[in-house]
Amino acid sequence: MRTVGIGLASGVSAAEVLAAVDAVLPDPAGPVALATLDSRVREPGLVDAAGRRGWPLTGHPAEVLAGVRVPAPSGGVARRVGTPSVAEAAALLAGGVLEVGKTVHGRVTVAVARLLAPAHPAAEPPGGTVTPHDAPHPVGLRLAGRRVVVVGGGAAAHRGAAGLLAAGAQVAVVSPDVTPALESAAAAGRLTWCARPYAAGDLTGAWFALAATGDPDVDAAVLADADRERVFCARTDGSPAASAELPVTGRAGELVVAVHGADDQRAAAGLRDGVLAGLTDGTLAVRRREHGRGSVVLVGGGPGDPGLITVRGRQALATADVVVADHLGPQPLLASLPPEVQIIDASKLPRGRAMAQETINELLVTHARAGRRVVRLKGGDPFVFGRGYEELQACTAAGIPVEVVPGITSAVAVPALAGIPVTHRGLTHEFVVVSGHLPPGHPQSLVDWAALGRLRGTLVVLMGVDTAPAIATALIGHGRAPDTPVAVVTDGSTPTQRALRTTLADLPATLTQHEVRPPAVWVVGEVAHLTSAD
Repeated sequence: MRTVGIGLASGVSAAEVLAAVDAVLPDPAGPVALATLDSRVREPGLVDAAGRRGWPLTGHPAEVLAGVRVPAPSGGVARRVGTPSVAEAAALLAGGVLEVGKTVHGRVTVAVARLLAPAHPAAEPPGGTVTPHDAPHPVGLRLAGRRVVVVGGGAAAHRGAAGLLAAGAQVAVVSPDVTPALESAAAAGRLTWCARPYAAGDLTGAWFALAATGDPDVDAAVLADADRERVFCARTDGSPAASAELPVTGRAGELVVAVHGADDQRAAAGLRDGVLAGLTDGTLAVRRREHGRGSVVLVGGGPGDPGLITVRGRQALATADVVVADHLGPQPLLASLPPEVQIIDASKLPRGRAMAQETINELLVTHARAGRRVVRLKGGDPFVFGRGYEELQACTAAGIPVEVVPGITSAVAVPALAGIPVTHRGLTHEFVVVSGHLPPGHPQSLVDWAALGRLRGTLVVLMGVDTAPAIATALIGHGRAPDTPVAVVTDGSTPTQRALRTTLADLPATLTQHEVRPPAVWVVGEVAHLTSAD
């Protein structure tokens, strides 16, 4: 097998490429693969030339080629493209010996390397033929910057390529057709797409291969080539003949959980999910932190249902020493914390008991300075009427490391849980979220109620139960129709959630009749009359 490395100018024709290659090939009839820079791999003339001869064509990033020692480096080429030689480096990347050094033919530069034959045939695995019960040896591959070949372009290939890209691999996908997501990744330069069927030589220079076509014959051919090339290869069809096996994986922060060797992939996934759930909710205690250095994490807990907090939010809680919580956060999560975790109630009750914001800020800073990991658990999103930025400022001013974990804001989540979209095609092109804790006309109010009265879209009011009559009057007075639909959702995402439908004019009476108390979110606009039957 020979690899021809090619450097070429833009606009080179197929005839020029073939003439340059034919001039240097010692054995034109032997198997040949072409290799070049990834930025040149889609040159029409080069693609056409490879297609005419049925030669596989691979592109490599300049930083990968720059790591190959070449006999004739060029400083000028290095400055222009980032590697001292394109042709020689591309030819030698897969290993072997250089048969023909860098040779210039017009606008094409070529070099030829021959792969050395293995000293002995591929050894049969101990014990003979592989069976489904052969346990794989678990190992983590560091593939960043290394060439990996995925053969296939369907859902299985997409899944495999996504994980390989996340590992930083230089992924080449070989398939006539690919999923839209893979096509998008190729167009963005995140991977190389060879838009043709698999061919011998496609694995040249690869560190790992994934056979994912779903065609047993093609996948078997990929595996056979991989064995000859000494490249570990996994098959997405679960064939026990493959030299590698893709585990079922998941991540919990910096930890990676991988389950190998299960005949039933659903059982493996269940085990993985159980471990991840334990790492997330703290039932599997992995409480690592920097000793002596405290920090604060501002966590948005979502609308109240503990299942609607983010994964990152659960992870932060699982490693907390101190949790400063308000009453709108997901309360059931507090019961799951270990007994040594200190819980501080920092609730602010509407028109009632409330911990001063200055006191909350001081608690966060004091505990963090004592070397503790502090989680400030809020309802909704900490930066949506949650005073989260004030807490961030206090921590930053005190030199405390602080992280913000966004949450699902109740302004969108609570209406959605009641079946009410805040936007809907044909009804609204905008929605506004407003705090109703101060009534219209209050000297400290920053809300332009006149502008909101002229609004045609959706208005979502938070903290506006007691002030609802005054707000409704102001909106109608500034132009909003009295019969504008209104939906009121109380105790959103909790077992006591209920939704009331009314109009802007009838809103005060509806709230009184149904004895609505906070927390409640109300929605003004045409979307408020939508139901699941619409």
